[in-house]
Amino acid sequence: MKWFISTFLLLFNTLIAPNVGPPPVSEEKPLPEPPSICVPAPEQEAEPANTRLYVLMYHHFVPEGTPCNAWMVTDTRFREDLEWMAGHGWTTVLPSQLANREPLPEKAVLLTFDDGYGSNYTLAYPLLQEFQAKAVISVIAGYVDDPALDYLTWDMCREMAQSGLVEIGSHTYRCHEGETGIRRLKGESRADYEARVLSDLQTSISLIEENVGTAPLFFAYPNGLTDKWASAFIREHFTVTAITRHGAWDVSDGLYGMKRCNVEMGKPVSKLLPS
Repeated sequence: MKWFISTFLLLFNTLIAPNVGPPPVSEEKPLPEPPSICVPAPEQEAEPANTRLYVLMYHHFVPEGTPCNAWMVTDTRFREDLEWMAGHGWTTVLPSQLANREPLPEKAVLLTFDDGYGSNYTLAYPLLQEFQAKAVISVIAGYVDDPALDYLTWDMCREMAQSGLVEIGSHTYRCHEGETGIRRLKGESRADYEARVLSDLQTSISLIEENVGTAPLFFAYPNGLTDKWASAFIREHFTVTAITRHGAWDVSDGLYGMKRCNVEMGKPVSKLLPS
């Protein structure tokens, strides 16, 4: 009997036992990753464009040591002005840049030279080249090339204009003579005013275009005096104009009648421009 039981158990373990055991463990498939969501970075607000422009007015330049009136500065002083502006982050601009609505630098300044003295070429222009500073020279066109006067020649005007540092503007043909500038005279009729003033302005425009190659964009009012009888003509022929009222100018208000500050020996640019 024992032999029978032993034989039976042996057969059982051989034929059946290998198929008995714990059920196979199924491997769980990992769940798919949720799709990634790209969250755009918050947009940075653009800094508002600068619209503040300072306009400085120079006239005649003289060698160091020369006595000066309110319309003169020495060459040494002009160098100091350019050094101060460069050192404090000021960038000079031209009327054409304003007319083309180019964005203003953070610290923008327009240098203007009135009348067209020869010293603008002999003393100021070399300093503009040295500092790569820009300026507009508003000439009294009737005085250019006059051998009896110490004013610019058309050759000088062309050379400076071709440098890209200087633009030639108008300060009338000869209407600047006297204190009234383009203001109407007492009792003057509209027809007489237009014949005297508007023809003068047109002559200045034509001479500048003929001799420099481009019509002037900038007009500097003589003595800072305006007249509404000339307004339509001036707006038709010029893009940028300036008077002599001190203070900064907001170009979003337009480019006509811009304020500007006269520079003199007792008033350095450090007193006119914020540092």
